[in-house]
Amino acid sequence: MYIRFAATSVLMLGVATAALAHGSEQAAAPQPTPSPIVVPTLPPAGNPQTNQIIRAATGIVTDILSRERERLANSSHGQVSYFKRFDMQVQTGPNRYRTIHLHQGTVINPRGATPGPGAIVDVSGQSQSDGSLNADYITIAQ
Repeated sequence: MYIRFAATSVLMLGVATAALAHGSEQAAAPQPTPSPIVVPTLPPAGNPQTNQIIRAATGIVTDILSRERERLANSSHGQVSYFKRFDMQVQTGPNRYRTIHLHQGTVINPRGATPGPGAIVDVSGQSQSDGSLNADYITIAQ
């Protein structure tokens, strides 16, 4: 039985080698030349009132986006995965955690509650350069 297996393996290896050698002998098809990509452009400068409206709308959108980015940097929402005295860790997403630092004067709502592992919390405060958050307010949802 071992001899038949070895013979079959050698035969299959020979067939595969021959197929690869035959495939490399065929001429490669020529590559088609790429066609140019049409890049959209802005319309030519036209009505000054239209340009003024576009600039104002762009400024409003930019302002909204910068405020939202600042709000998200200074707040966090998730499930508490670690809590001990003045240190807390919140899971904000799958495999995403944020370190929260509490201080004397951090307001925890409802008053007198203690956030424990598994609690859902909303935290707001000041973000730090290392990505952590100094908490001013913590609201326990569950």
